Amino acid sequence: MKLLKGVKKVLFGSPFRGFVMSYLIAMVVGAFFLRLPMSVQHGETLSFIDALFVSASALSTTGLTPIVIENVLSQTGQIILLIIIQFGGIGLIMGVALFWFLVGHKISFRERNMIMIDQNQFMRSGVVRFVRNVLIMIFTIQIIGFVLMSAYFIITHTFAPREALFQALFHTVSLFTNAGFDITPGSSSFTMFRHAYPFLGLSMVLMFLGAMGFWPLAEIKMWFDARRRKEKHTFSVFTKLLVALHAGVWLFSALAVYLMERHAYLATSGTVDSVFVSLFMALTTRNAGFSTMNVADFGEATTSFFMFLMFLGSSPNSAGGGIRTVTFFVTLLAIVSFARGKRDVVFRERTIKHETVIKSMVMVIMAGIWVSVITQGILLIDDFSFREVAFEVMSAFGTTGLSLGITSELSNVSRALLVATMFVGRVSLVSLLLMFKGKGIGNTIRYPEMDIIVG
Repeated sequence: MKLLKGVKKVLFGSPFRGFVMSYLIAMVVGAFFLRLPMSVQHGETLSFIDALFVSASALSTTGLTPIVIENVLSQTGQIILLIIIQFGGIGLIMGVALFWFLVGHKISFRERNMIMIDQNQFMRSGVVRFVRNVLIMIFTIQIIGFVLMSAYFIITHTFAPREALFQALFHTVSLFTNAGFDITPGSSSFTMFRHAYPFLGLSMVLMFLGAMGFWPLAEIKMWFDARRRKEKHTFSVFTKLLVALHAGVWLFSALAVYLMERHAYLATSGTVDSVFVSLFMALTTRNAGFSTMNVADFGEATTSFFMFLMFLGSSPNSAGGGIRTVTFFVTLLAIVSFARGKRDVVFRERTIKHETVIKSMVMVIMAGIWVSVITQGILLIDDFSFREVAFEVMSAFGTTGLSLGITSELSNVSRALLVATMFVGRVSLVSLLLMFKGKGIGNTIRYPEMDIIVG
C-alpha cells in the first residue's frame, strides 16, 4: 500500500506531473484499443509500435502515420481513432471536464489546476465557465461544419449518402482539431479535392478556427451572450493579439509561398488555383497536415519555409502545436528590447511579466535543442537525407502531420523517437520541465552577483 502511494506521489504528485502522466496513459490506452481485433480489418495486422505511433499522433493531433488508415483500420477502429483525435484536439483534461459536466460532478481545486495547465490559463478563477463556453463553441462549429460538408458530399455525389455522413464527420473533427488524418479513397489526403474550392474554403475555415485559440472562442461566446442581453462586450487585448497574429502569419505565409512558387510549382496554375494552393498550404503547415498535392514537389526554399511554419505552430491554448505564435512574438519583443537597451519588455503600454519572457525564451531554446537532437539521432539510425528527416521531425514536433514520404520506412527506434517528439509537441517542453518544480516559492537566500563573458 505504501509502495502504491509512493508511486502515485512520484507520478501524480503535482498538477504538472498529473497532466503529463494523464496524456502518457491515454496514449498507451489508445494504442491498446487500436490493436483490438475489432479495430483492425480482416487479414491486416497492427504492431504495438505502429499502434502506439498512431495513438500518439491522434492524441497530439499530428497526423503522421506509418500505416494507411483506410486500409488497416476497420470502421470501428476509425471511430476509436476519431474519439482519440477529438480528445486530443480539445484537450484531454477538458474532454474529461465535459464528462464531469454531463454527470454533474463538482470540479475540485486539484481538477481546476489540471484544467488550467491543460488549457494554458493564467488563473483558476473562471476556468469552469471558460471550459463550458469553449465546449459549446467547439461543438457548435463542428456541427455546422458537419452539416455543410455532408451537404456538399451528397449534392456533388462525391460519396453515397451513408458514406458521405461518415466522411463528413471524420474530416470535420480532423480539420477542426488540426489532426491531419484522412480516410479519403486512395489515402492521398485532399488530393481528390484539389479543385473543389467550396470544400477547400470550408476546410480552411475549420482549420483556422481550431488553431486560432480557445480563448477567442470563449470570448465570441461571451459576445453572443452579451448581444442577446443587448449589452456591449469588449474583446480583450489577448484575444485581439491571438487573432491578429494567427491571421497575420497566415496571410504573410500565403504571400511568401506564392512568391517562392509562382515561377515553379504554380507556373502552370491559374490565378484562383494559385491563391487556394498558397492559402491552404500556408495554413495547413502550421498544424493541420492536410495537403492537396505532393509536398515534395515544392522547391527547397519553400520546403524550408514550411519547416519554420511547422516549428512556429498555431496559437497557444488551441488544437495546434509548435512553439506557438505568442511565444515567438514575445521572444522577438525581448530581442528588440535588449537591442534598445531596455530592461522591460513592453507591449501596448503594458509590461510583460519577466517570468513570461523567460518562459518564452526557454521554450524556443529547448524546442530548438529537441528537434536538433532528434533529427541527428534519426540520421544516425536511418539512411535518409537531412531534408527528409528534418521535415519529419519538425512535422512531429509541430503536430502537423505532413511528410516527404519516409514515415512508413523508418526503423522502430526512429518511430519511437517521433512518438516522443509528438508527445512533447502536445504537452509542451515547459510542462515537462515544470514536472520537476519543487514546492518552494523561490530562493530565500540571495547570493552575491557575478558576471561572466557571454556572446
